Amino acid sequence: MKKIITLILLIIFHIGQVNSDPLFDDLLTNLGSPLSQIGFIKKNTKSSDGVDIVYFEKGAGDQTLVFVHGYSCNSNYWWAQLDYFSKYYKVISVDLGGHGESGQTRENYNMGQFGQDVVAAINNAHIEEAILIGHSMGGPVAVEAAVILKDRAKAIIGIDTLHDVVKEPASSFVKLMVGTMFRFSQESATEKATAGFFIESTNAELSNWIKEGSRKAPVDASRGSLQSLLGMNYPEQLSKIDIPIKTLNSRYFRDTNVEANIQQYKNLNIEFMEDVGHFIMMERPTEFNQWLKQELELLTN
Repeated sequence: MKKIITLILLIIFHIGQVNSDPLFDDLLTNLGSPLSQIGFIKKNTKSSDGVDIVYFEKGAGDQTLVFVHGYSCNSNYWWAQLDYFSKYYKVISVDLGGHGESGQTRENYNMGQFGQDVVAAINNAHIEEAILIGHSMGGPVAVEAAVILKDRAKAIIGIDTLHDVVKEPASSFVKLMVGTMFRFSQESATEKATAGFFIESTNAELSNWIKEGSRKAPVDASRGSLQSLLGMNYPEQLSKIDIPIKTLNSRYFRDTNVEANIQQYKNLNIEFMEDVGHFIMMERPTEFNQWLKQELELLTN
């Protein structure tokens, strides 16, 4: 009997060791911690509409990576990537207007203006060309930034984003309904907007932290972001660029229209990570970093 118990304990211990991820543990410990703790320097600039934009910078590599967060998020959501990749590249992470430490005085929150925020940070940092890395809403924001940057944008890497780039923009009525939902109940609207972010095995501490961040997000920025996402004209904007786009998507949050997407944008490559929710880079940081490192090496070598 003792041998059986010992064997069971060894199996449990082994599973724990296999599934453990020190980088994930570090992320949990530092949720919301200032990026200065990992050596990033906070810098300020202004977007094209005069809104204050905060971005964080570290590293001195020949290539520059620009990280763009998603809906109701900020640069801290990239904690598990920023320090790691700053060892090999110059790294910038931008707080979009109305998010994180950036200004909240914007009158019209939309994907095009968020793209201007990214460009403002790149220009202020005197970056000649960059690879844009966007999670969720950060994907279409990266597309908008690439349209402005032209040949200064070397590639876009998307994380659970650009699920359907062939769809028509939503009607004015649908966008009005979203705005009305936020006007009367931000909490209820946020719950609907973030439904499906997580799978059953997502760490509860992480999912609760993300949900709380969404609930506390400035209502104008949240409402404008969703309305603009619904109104995004992907075919039109993608027709203005011709750079590689690679996405790593979850199969859980939204269905990805693989064949139609690739027909729409020929230079698009789509991969999937199994058994993971919407925040791939936070839920499986070490595995994600290994994937991203390989993709970057293919782009930069």
